[in-house]
Amino acid sequence: MFRNYIALLMLALLAVPGLKAQVPDRLEGRLLFTLGAADAGFEVYQVTRVEDGYRLTGEVDLTAGPYHILQSLEIGTGARLELRTGRVEATVNGETTAVALWRQDDHVIQERTTGGSTASDTVETPATSVLMSNNVIHHIAQFAWLHDGAVGETQEFLAFPRVPVTVELQDAGSATRGDESLSFRRYFMNVANMLGVYVWLADDGRPLKITVPLQSFEAVDETYKDWSEALIVSEATPDPSPGSGAAYNSEEVRFESGAITLAGTLSTPRGRGPWPAALLITGSGAQDRDENTPGPGGLKLGIFRTIADTLVRRDIAVLRCDDRGVGASGGDLNEAGLRELVSDAQAAVRFLRSRPDIDSERIALVGHSEGGIIAPMVAASDSDIAAIVLMAGTAAPLDSVIVEQTVGLTIAAGGDSADVERARTSTLDFMQAIREGREPEDVELTAGQQRWLREHIEHDPLATIREVTASVLVVNGGQDIQVVPDHARRLGDALGEAGHHEYEVKIFPELNHLFAVSRGEGLAEYVDPDAEIDPVFLSYLADWLVARLANLRS
Repeated sequence: MFRNYIALLMLALLAVPGLKAQVPDRLEGRLLFTLGAADAGFEVYQVTRVEDGYRLTGEVDLTAGPYHILQSLEIGTGARLELRTGRVEATVNGETTAVALWRQDDHVIQERTTGGSTASDTVETPATSVLMSNNVIHHIAQFAWLHDGAVGETQEFLAFPRVPVTVELQDAGSATRGDESLSFRRYFMNVANMLGVYVWLADDGRPLKITVPLQSFEAVDETYKDWSEALIVSEATPDPSPGSGAAYNSEEVRFESGAITLAGTLSTPRGRGPWPAALLITGSGAQDRDENTPGPGGLKLGIFRTIADTLVRRDIAVLRCDDRGVGASGGDLNEAGLRELVSDAQAAVRFLRSRPDIDSERIALVGHSEGGIIAPMVAASDSDIAAIVLMAGTAAPLDSVIVEQTVGLTIAAGGDSADVERARTSTLDFMQAIREGREPEDVELTAGQQRWLREHIEHDPLATIREVTASVLVVNGGQDIQVVPDHARRLGDALGEAGHHEYEVKIFPELNHLFAVSRGEGLAEYVDPDAEIDPVFLSYLADWLVARLANLRS
């Protein structure tokens, strides 16, 4: 779960022949954007039936992080929304790019003009390809219009140039607000196993609401904005917070890490201690003590809440904390480099050792994703740490991992060898700028974000793991596309080469990066409200920790 500095990811899409289009003959509207809890702009659009197709126009005003995007477009299509001609003009932070598109047989000519310089290229694509312009939100609704199946039916599409897309009609019903009701159809779209999108349509095809949960993005029709809270995806009832029953105790705790105060929950078994303890270390990005993303959207699986509940019922105390600037913790995560995050984990260990109900010689670290990088860094400098667990930790510096991820996602999005090489080169150029202390092109980063990236690039996880003397468990999901299982194997090899006395590597074939059972839908499945951390993994984790920490009893 590495930090994502791209606010929105939208792709050009194409439809599969043979479906009956359900495109409105005439539709116009205004969508209001929110990103996180903040207003992010708006879009006005119009869809008009013409003699042999459709005319789609739109104007977008979007603010996403440091980017202010003004965009206008006019698209001419066939009867099934297949692209014929297009004009898109986008101004990003004052720099304008204009793109003209027109179809010629089995390909599209794309002419791009930036700063007085014009270049054109030819893109091979089926005659049915449908344009879905970057940042143009009403274009997402096109796939819902093209879906003609029953509730529960999933239909497959392709995205330009060869991107797999699936669309499921999940629900057709009505929402209520007071004495009023509103009919809707709700769709879920999986774009290239990267992007999960929910779309609510009114009876006339109007997009009532479109959400991209992992990016905390929502677009709501201005006329129906008061209905937004009624148009939701029902979530599974979460497990009770640790300590809510009689099985164990939980308390709110605070401790200092340098000049800031961190807050968290310490859960302890009932009875007399001192107890062994596990510190849970979150992945990258802003996350609370449950490893959920704060605010609307984002990750909501409660991974750390569930792990804590499992371990404390096995007589292991658990400390889990809000990241800097999240929840009740002070500071600003965007200004923290990797070293500060390591210092936060070290401060949490010191806090545990200060507690009379915690056995200071039986403390374990459980790190997920970036936490699986931080845990060995703490243990390598602290020989009193008893055990560490690396959940999807990496075996290479961050620049190599991001290149690996970029290439994999480009291939998943239908990119050819030239696309892959461009993606690789662009990522390497970005990382080289960070390494040299230069501002990367087209991306604005805070000083803390640059330092975080640079410190990760300079860090060698294999060299660090060789210095760890604590017992080590390395676990990975076999379906993880963010940190592929080979990283776990390489970490195990490094431990073996170093002559480590006790380590184990375990791959769970069916699990993804979140240690939930994968449906083979890549990053898009992260937004499944019914997903939960795998109980088989939880049992294995608890058994391993109990065996190691119990063996240290005096």
